[in-house]
Order: sequence, then C-alpha cells, then structure tokens
Amino acid sequence: MADELIGKTIGGYEIQELIGRGGMATVYRAQQVSMKRVVAMKVLPRQYIHDDTYLQRFHQEVKIVSQLEHRNIVPVYDYGEFEGQPYIVMRYMSAGSVDDLIAQGPLEIETIISILEQIAPALDYAHSKNVLHRDLKPSNVLLDDDGGAYLTDFGIARILGEPSAGITTQGVVGTPSYMSPEQAQGLPLDNRSDIYALGVMLFEMATGRRPFESDTPYSIAVMQVTTTPPSPRQFNPHLSFAVEEVILKALKKPREERYPHAVALAEALKRATNQPITSIHDTQPAMVRPMPVASASPPSPQPMVVVPPISYTPAPPSQSMTPNPVASYSRRRRPRRSANAWLNAAVGGLIGCGLLVVVAIVVLLLISAFSTSGGTDVIPTRTPRPTSALGDLGIRMPTLDPISRAARDTAVPQPTATDTPQPPPGTPTVQPVGVRSSVSLSPDVKAIGGSLVYFAERGDATHLYRLDLSTGTETQLTFGTSDDAYPTVSPDGRLIAFQSNRDGDSDIYVMDMGGDNLRQITRNRITDRTPAWSPNGDWLMFASDTRADGTFDLYRARPDGSDIQPVLQNDMRLSSPRWSPDGRYVVFTSGGADDAATWEIRRLDLAGDLVTALTDNSVKDWSPVYSPDGRSILFLTADGTDGDSALARMDADGGNASILYDGPGYEWGAAFSPDGRYITFTSQAGEREEIFVMPAAGGEALQVTSGGGQYAAWVPS
Repeated sequence: MADELIGKTIGGYEIQELIGRGGMATVYRAQQVSMKRVVAMKVLPRQYIHDDTYLQRFHQEVKIVSQLEHRNIVPVYDYGEFEGQPYIVMRYMSAGSVDDLIAQGPLEIETIISILEQIAPALDYAHSKNVLHRDLKPSNVLLDDDGGAYLTDFGIARILGEPSAGITTQGVVGTPSYMSPEQAQGLPLDNRSDIYALGVMLFEMATGRRPFESDTPYSIAVMQVTTTPPSPRQFNPHLSFAVEEVILKALKKPREERYPHAVALAEALKRATNQPITSIHDTQPAMVRPMPVASASPPSPQPMVVVPPISYTPAPPSQSMTPNPVASYSRRRRPRRSANAWLNAAVGGLIGCGLLVVVAIVVLLLISAFSTSGGTDVIPTRTPRPTSALGDLGIRMPTLDPISRAARDTAVPQPTATDTPQPPPGTPTVQPVGVRSSVSLSPDVKAIGGSLVYFAERGDATHLYRLDLSTGTETQLTFGTSDDAYPTVSPDGRLIAFQSNRDGDSDIYVMDMGGDNLRQITRNRITDRTPAWSPNGDWLMFASDTRADGTFDLYRARPDGSDIQPVLQNDMRLSSPRWSPDGRYVVFTSGGADDAATWEIRRLDLAGDLVTALTDNSVKDWSPVYSPDGRSILFLTADGTDGDSALARMDADGGNASILYDGPGYEWGAAFSPDGRYITFTSQAGEREEIFVMPAAGGEALQVTSGGGQYAAWVPS
C-alpha cells in the first residue's frame, strides 16, 4: 500500500521516499525545496498522535538535540507539525550506520578507532550537558560518505534534574543487549552506564557479535547483571591481548571499575594499538572551523576535560503501543542481519523490558552458580537432514547414558508415595485466589474469546495471571516474593505448569487453574526451565542444566513429580521442548551454551530415536511450537528486518519457511490457540513487553495487555 505522505510537501519539504518504519516514528528521505537539500524527516505515525507517551518522547528528542550542537551529533534542522503529526527534520546520512558495517563481519581496528574517537567526545559532550543517551548502540551511530560518525536517536535520553513522567516505564528503558547492569536493574544511572553500552559496541565491532545473546530480552538483561563477558579473542583471534583488556574493562560490572568517560576509553584503545595519543576530548559545538592565520602560532592542545559521574533516578511508568505488522514473505539467506540506518534510529528507544525483577534473579543465579545463556539460527526453504545414526549428531540417548542419569539422580531426590515434595517454609500449599481486575480490551480481541495464562513483572517479582478475553477479567494466580514464569496449560485445561525460584533455584511446579494445590515437581540445586505438556497430559518435559554449565538436557516427569527420567542429552544447550499433537515427536532448540549464533531447531522422533535438524544455522532460529493439527511449526528467527527477532512458520518437516510477522520490537513466546485460528506472542510495546494476538495466517496484531505481560499460553476450553 502506498504511503500517504510520499509526494506531499510538508513545511517546505517534499517527501520523496520511505526510509524506515520503527516503533516510534516513520522516517522519510525528503528534499528541502528552498535549498534543494536532501534531508531525513522523522514523523510520528498518525495512530500515536493521541498517545501522550510518544508525543512526550518526540518532543523530548527535539528538546535534547536542540541543546547538543556538536560536530558528531546528527543535527536537527527543523521541527513542526502536519495535520497533527509532529515531525523532525534532520541531516540525511547516506552511508548507513555502524550496524550495517558490523553486519559484514568484524571491523578493522583502524576503522574502530576512527569511529570511537569521533563519537567518544560527542558522548562526553552530551554528558557535560547533563544528558544521558541510555540507548547507545551501533544502529544509533550513523555515517556520512567521508567516514564521519554521528550519534543519533535521543528519544529516550534524559536531561538530569528534569521530571519526565510518562517517558519511561517501570524505570527501565533501552535495548537489553546494550544495557549496563545498573540499567537492567532499574537503578540510578550516571555517565558510566553509557560507557558500558559503548563497551558492548566496541566488543561487537571487534568480534562481529554481541557479548551476550539469548532467546529473550529478559534473559539477556539477566546476563548483563550476572554473567562474565566472554573473551573477545575467542571470536576474533587477531585481536591483541591489550585490545581485549580495553574491551573487558569497559564491560566491568561495577561501574567504578570502568573508564570514567568515553574519551578515556578511546585513548586506552589507541594506546593498546600503539597509536599516538592526541587530545580528542571536545565539549564545544565546533560546527564552525576557524580559518588558519599565517602569522599566528599554532594553538596549544586543549586540555582534556574530565566529566564527573552524573546520576539520575528512573522515572515512573508510561503507556504502551501496538507494533505494526508486516506482510509475509519468503525467507532469504543473509550474512547476519540486515539493518536500515534510519529504521534502526527510529526504533532506538523501543526495547525497554520492565526488568526490575532482575534483582531477584541475581540472587537466584548467584546461589545456583548458574548463568543463563543461549541463542538460535534460521534457514530458508530446505530439505531436512535426517540422521540414521544418533552418533552423527553427537547425541546419546538415555538408555545409553547411565553416567548422566546417575548424575541427575544424585542431584534430584526422587519423590516417593510417602515423600511428597513440600514448598519451603512460609510458602502456602494452597495459593489464595487472585485479586480480579478489569483489562480494557478492544471489541476485536473480545470477539476472539478464550483465556490466556501468562507471567508479568508488576513490582518486585514476576507472577502468573489469567485473562478472560471475552470479559477482560484478569486474575492474579501466584503471590509472594518468588519469580514465577513460563506457564503452560495442560491439555484438559485444569493444570498449570511453570518454573519458579521458590526454593532458591529454578524448579518446575504444577498447580490447579485457580492457583491452588501447588506442588513441586523437581527439587535440586540446578536450573530446570520451560516445561511442556505431552498431548495426553501424562508427562511434563523440561530443560535441565544437569552439569550447571549452561548445556541443558531434556528431561520428563509425571505431573505428580514422580518418574523423573532423561530424554535427550548431547552436551549442547537443549531447550524449549514442545510435543507434536500425536505425541510422536518433540521439537526443541539446540546449540552452543554460550553462542546464540549456533542455535537451530531439531526434532526428536520418540518412537525411532531419530534426530532431524529442521534448520541449518544460516541464521538464528529458536523456540519451536507445533500447530494444533501438527502440519506446521511456529518458531522465532533472527531473519527479520525489525528488532532482533520475528515470527516464522515452516512445514512440520522443515520446508517452506517464511516470515509470518516482523514488528518493530523483539517478538518471542509465541503459541497457537487450541483451534489453530490465532497466535499469541510477546513483543515490545513502548518501554515494556506486552501480549498480542493475531490470525494464524498473518494479519493485524492486536495488543491484549497494557500493564505488562509475557509468554502467554492459551487455556483449552
């Protein structure tokens, strides 16, 4: 469908071409009629002009950038409104973004230094004006044709000391892959939080990948807080030890151990590569360069200004938005990920996850000495690779793996008839019936009907909720200070299985649909996660970190906690298992424990012990789930163009893969409705994650929750 603004002249600017569409704005290439100058015009979409959250963010960006007149910050030329739609006119950058460069692989160290020594003083300059960027990443550094690098997208930046109600949500904003530990926890920030993000950027430029990758934004934020960054030289052995040391110092968890400001980081990198150090600190606008005077003596170098740490307290919550659906298209193979510079700039402020729960998770992970990790990859239409011998894939079936079984039995006390698992002291056996509240749902959502069970972080912990789509009645099912997550509903609709850290580490629990009769299924000192019901409800399958090293195995247990037994183990990260409707197959995610780029989707034939790879690592694929008729598989892929994930669909044998939905946020937690007509999934809406529903064949995504919601499961009627 043609864009309604293309061809129109707005405020003296002729709209010529759509550049990108993001969660907060649509960006066009335009020409300033009076000066014949090509510009970029950023316009707030019409559907958000009555949303105070996005209006405030739009105005905030104008206010901040107008105060930051630096040679390496993308300048704003103009600002106005057209038929109620505010717009910003900015300099047009034709060379793309740093993200585009990284998509081709690691950058040469000279290129990295050139970029860093330009944006470092610009970042320090912003800090000197009491502005925190809060979303620094490669897609927010744009390039011109002469090698110039420029900071952009201050849509979620903060001017310290000024109120910003409605700009943030739950105190956490930004992109999880680049969040500092303190930002992921919703703690007060200072300039060193941006330094951490710059360190993540440096890691990515040097290695071609981010230090932390996982299947959900939630998991990535946990890793930012708890997990030691991997060695950059592990991914790029050409890096020197000195350069690696600089990168890892920028990624220190305690902020006081990082560089005090961006220029210090840039100069440390130059020293590590034996390049001469000249003062590159610059807190002046410096858009006008003085002409040289023959008789004048050359000026002495300007001393470097040390920018002291500045801090602020996160602001209160705001409203949310609905991502824009895109049409289905056949999947194409590509090097890593595509990135349109202005699209990424427009999406810059999108992904904040509402992740204050990370504080509780930190304690959990430190106790269990477990670091969440993982990732996946995708494939175009392809022929699956059946394997007649499991040894070809390095997979050892349970009957041939007594050592693993013995290790698990030692770690997991098996319940008996007289030894029913009991919750820890202070945990009620019968959960109270939740407080009911009303959720405002559109008529289209109510017409879908049915109920969803999901988890949401609303306070200091995550709890489970049930929502009746017909009435908009939401019921809280779990309470307390523990984190309950990843619910799945039994085929008869009577039971909910989920993971929780009630006893200090993540175990599997089951309760009745009303929230009572809680019982613990696994009891150990390792992490058990993502349970899934068998089609007849006789088994629960889950992923278990048996060796406490991130290489999860697949296990199953009876719903009463008995008969725990291994299903599949091969020293890889096996996760997110889902049964086929006929009970014959299990699809799951498989890959390296700490390398998301290796993730792919595999299928286990429970009858014949045959493992088949359904995707081929061309890109990251993960979290598969069968359709109710068993003919197709819904999964997540990094092959989209917006955000870091998209919903995709393929035949049950791995063929005919195509993108189903690719919104501006990070899509995950997808599931079919019992009748197969609809799909529910989690995606970014504003600065938090919400639940959406859409037709299974593709189409418009309708937002369901407004107070946060993740990983919804349909309740069979």
